[in-house]
Order: sequence, then structure tokens, then C-alpha cells
Amino acid sequence: MPDPAEKRLHILVLCYEYPPIGGGGGVGAQQYAEAWAQAGHDVTVLTSRDKGLEKRERVRGVDVIRVTAVGKKNRATATNLSMLCYLVSGTAYLLFHLRELRKTEVINTHFSIPTGPLGMVARMLLSAPNVLTIIGGDIYDPTKRSSPHRSATLRFCNSAIINSASAVVAISSDTKKRAQEHYDIRKEITVINYGFNPPERSAPDRAGLGLSDGKYYLIGVGRLVKRKGFDHLIAAMKGLPDDIHLLLIGDGPLEPELRDAAVNADAGQRVFFLGYQTRERIWEYLQAADCFVLSSHHEGLGIVVQEAMCAGLPVVATNNGGQVDLIRDGRNGILVNPLDTGALAAAIRTMHADRERAAEMGRNNEEDIRRCYMETNREEYIRLFRRELAT
Repeated sequence: MPDPAEKRLHILVLCYEYPPIGGGGGVGAQQYAEAWAQAGHDVTVLTSRDKGLEKRERVRGVDVIRVTAVGKKNRATATNLSMLCYLVSGTAYLLFHLRELRKTEVINTHFSIPTGPLGMVARMLLSAPNVLTIIGGDIYDPTKRSSPHRSATLRFCNSAIINSASAVVAISSDTKKRAQEHYDIRKEITVINYGFNPPERSAPDRAGLGLSDGKYYLIGVGRLVKRKGFDHLIAAMKGLPDDIHLLLIGDGPLEPELRDAAVNADAGQRVFFLGYQTRERIWEYLQAADCFVLSSHHEGLGIVVQEAMCAGLPVVATNNGGQVDLIRDGRNGILVNPLDTGALAAAIRTMHADRERAAEMGRNNEEDIRRCYMETNREEYIRLFRRELAT
């Protein structure tokens, strides 16, 4: 008789955004789905579809099913209509494919809002435990009036969704803290940072990326939305030495405004908007850069922070969010208060002026990121799944 601890699991992952749609939360869901598949588990993902994407395909061992979600303006940003549409079409898919999905043993739902209600439906229809992963913006986003924590109705809904789950995972200690602060939580919350798959290192290729030797490159990665604080990062460029250039990777609704901000900061020739890039291409830019900057008002964790650490970059980051699980001020980076443009500029100046100290921080990052390696973190989830199956 096979050992239950070695038995292959049939896992259904629910996430309204999944690459190439969405941001860091979707990337986190993808990384775990693929890691579980590589470990020999049967993994199906039910996510939303956009133009040009297949309704169903097998991607790196994961069966990816995409359902209709109209109303998206671009792949980087969801709308209320697209999220509602995903819930409706996702529920319809579950109902019409019950026989196929009966093999599901455990459900992993990413984002309490908007995916949480679908996880509740799936648990009822499939009689399987539902492990809910809360990310950050689904709990708390200080830059949005529509943030769930500001609405009595959404606070009630989020509390109900979280308490209805079989188990709850937060991607950082900050996400756990925000959930407990703003919601009526009666469930134990386990913190499991996003697992990280270290990419293969290669020699930096500045010429191949169109970058110049002799320049000092800052790099920021994320959706061009208010929460990322790129306006403060661009403002911090004013007055910095002329050899400091900024690479911004990502697309989003604030791009025109941020381009204007770069001109107004007299940095129009030193800020480069690189748009959407694949994870592989982002990794190439990280290896070629000198310092990673996270200027966000708040972050759930920051997968790209993990990537920057692995690339051996020193990090300048704000101190509000899950990134403080990763960055220790003075050891592997410098932490500053959000919205403090002066402090952000001063930290960048420090990195630029003291290259030896910055290099030491980069080496510490290469060491510190090892505790987040996926082969360890994926097993934390699997043990949690098995525990829920045993109850």
C-alpha cells in the first residue's frame, strides 16, 4: 500500500489572473502550480482568458483552463467587470465539468477577492478542502479608495471568505497582520513566502540590451499603477548624478503621466520605459543593472524583489509591506518610508557612492534568498494540503 505522504495529489488552482495576465500574484500562483507539477502532482489551473490566449493548453506540466472575462483594458490590469465575469464563467465551468473535476483532492484559491467566492463554490461542488492564499491587494491597498479594508461590505465579505476556507496562507507577515487588523478572522493564518525558482545565471549583456557601459542603472519592475510609487522614484531622479539612469519595466494606465513626470524632473533622457517584458527578459535586465528599487506604497511581498536578490543586486525599498520579510536594512538593502522622495534619493546616492558596501549587500542577497527556494516552500504547501485531507 503506497505511503499517503508520497501519494500524488490532484490540485485545482483558482486564480483570476495567471501569466501572461496580471502581476505578481498571478506569477506566484504560476510558480507554485508549475513546482507542484514538476514534483509529480496533477495540477489544473482555472483562470481568466484574454485575446490571443488559448482556452486550454498544457504549460510546463500544468493544465491551464481559461474562461471568459470581458472588460479588461489590458493584460496588466483587471476591472470590476472582468473580475465579476470570471466568477460567473468560472462557476459555469465548474458546473458543466463536474465529472472531469471530481478527481480534485484539494483546491488552492489565490486572492480572497475576487477569486475567493469561486473557491467557496468549488469546495461545495467538489467536496474538497479549499486552501486560500491571501496576497496583499485583496486585503489591503492604501492607494485605492476601493480597497476592501475601506468598505464595510467588502470587510464583511472578506471575513466570510477567509473564515470559510479550510486553511489560510498569507504570503508575508505583513499580509497576515493586515488581515488580522482589518477583518474578523477566526482562522489560523500560516505565513508561507512565495517560493522562488532561481534562474540560471549568465554573464550580464549590457550591449545586447542596448545599455551603455559607464552608466549606473537603477531598475524598477511592476505595473504602472499608483501603488507602485514610480512617480516618487522618478521624482527622486531630479538632482541625482547624470550617470544614474532608471529602467522601468511594466505597462499600465499611468505610463503617459509617468513620462511627463520624467520630463518635469529633468530626467526625460535618463528614464527608460521598457514596457511589458517576459520573466526571462526581466532576469536579463536585472543581471545587467546596478541597483534594484522598490518604491511601492505597499507590497504583499514582491516576487521581483526575490529575483533582484538572486541577481546579486543591492536593494532600495520602502518599509511598508511584505518586502520587510526579505530585506534587512543595512544588511542586504536600505529601507525608506513610502512617499519620502528625499529619503529614496538619499538611499540611491548611498548605493551609487559606496560601491563596495552595495556589492556586499548584493552578496548577502544571493545568500539570503536561498531560504525562499521553491523546493522548500512548495513542500510546506503540500504538507498543509495533506493535513487538510487528513482532517
